[in-house]
Amino acid sequence: MRRFGLYITILLLLGHSSCTSYLDVKNKGEVIPKTAEEFSALLHGHLNDIDKASEYAFFGAPSNALAFECCTDNLDGNLITIIDLDPISIREQINSLSGKYTSLYDVIKDCNIVLHELKERDTEFGKKLLATAYTLRGVCYYNLMRDFCEPYNKDRANEQLGVPLVEKFDMEGTPERATLKATADLIIEDLQEAIKLNQTDKQYRFHVEVAKAYLARVYHWTQNWELAASTAKEVLEVYPLLRGEAYKEMIQSEVKQMGNELLRSGIAQASGYVYREMRRSKYRPVSLDLVKLFTEKEKDIRYTFFFDAEFLNTKMVKTTLRGAEMCLIMAESYAQMDDTRNALQYLNHLRANRISDYAPYTEHNLPGIDASALVKVDAHGKTLTPLISAILNERRKELYLEFDRWYELKRNGSPVMWWGYNGVKFETPKFMYVFPIPRTDMALNPGLIQNPGYEEL
Repeated sequence: MRRFGLYITILLLLGHSSCTSYLDVKNKGEVIPKTAEEFSALLHGHLNDIDKASEYAFFGAPSNALAFECCTDNLDGNLITIIDLDPISIREQINSLSGKYTSLYDVIKDCNIVLHELKERDTEFGKKLLATAYTLRGVCYYNLMRDFCEPYNKDRANEQLGVPLVEKFDMEGTPERATLKATADLIIEDLQEAIKLNQTDKQYRFHVEVAKAYLARVYHWTQNWELAASTAKEVLEVYPLLRGEAYKEMIQSEVKQMGNELLRSGIAQASGYVYREMRRSKYRPVSLDLVKLFTEKEKDIRYTFFFDAEFLNTKMVKTTLRGAEMCLIMAESYAQMDDTRNALQYLNHLRANRISDYAPYTEHNLPGIDASALVKVDAHGKTLTPLISAILNERRKELYLEFDRWYELKRNGSPVMWWGYNGVKFETPKFMYVFPIPRTDMALNPGLIQNPGYEEL
């Protein structure tokens, strides 16, 4: 993608600041883009960062995916070989996460500029820009919701804290935190607006199917199971599952986006970068709790190339969005709606594409629930059923090292976990699944409420 020279100029003039002050550009009218090409520059800069694997706030670079995986139960923190290069728990990353908060609002700023200042709205080019801006803004708020808010509770969403919502220019505005329901509603509205515009140009990365996939994610996160299943089904029909060597080639591709990947990072990045992250991923072995979930062993293609005989990672480190996640969203959503037949159908659909000579799951042969497993409750806080447990375990296997496990732990009970290394206990307490609002924003806007556990920061 082209990076327009004007984009650099605009960034230098606008600068990067907190969400309470970033809109202070109206009195600098000369820096507001005038043509569609200039508005496009704002968006292409962010999209290029995904291509270069340097974006970490709204989609995530491979290095971020690896760092978050290290804070879960997928990589064994008791057996680290080089402690300085990877975090052991999320506690070590808390101070740096304020940069993610600010970066997300910086992208929202650019989206708002496009959405409210673009004059060429009825041209095909203009519609592409509007659709991309709506999708990007929705994705940014989705990430803010997942990182800086409690897990969604349908019964309390009107009471739970969301994030400050900024939809238009307001130089004097110091927005307070909206409710979690209002935050989710805005995300859904943005993605629905993008879908209406039916932007299909994949040069803009966030095309209509990506918007649908994120909408399925939002419905899944907010426990709207019926819409999660139907929206995910639309995406899965366009990006069906792969199997065998085609699946392996897609997963292990160093640079090329292929197969049923809707979006991936690093498609313009040299292989040296991939090599570095792959080397870092071997500094601790894959957890035996994860390994033992592959009960079919060599019959499961993932078992043959996700890790080696010493249980060191061999799966390609990258951030991606692909069709398999939609299949898993459908399986869980149907299970939560007590539609066991469809839940088993899509759970077995994924397993049939991963395991040779597999035995389909039925209500009568589902694996028992592991009492020692970290996750003990589902998204509603209810004790796991064998069906939900099997779906969550399949998701854990399938999306290993794809920036998923941390959020699955948060969504399903936010369990306290810890690793013991070199005589020190590294604990992730429950409150740290919700990240702190940056101190700079708290100081600039006294109306903001800090998340519990960080009041003294």
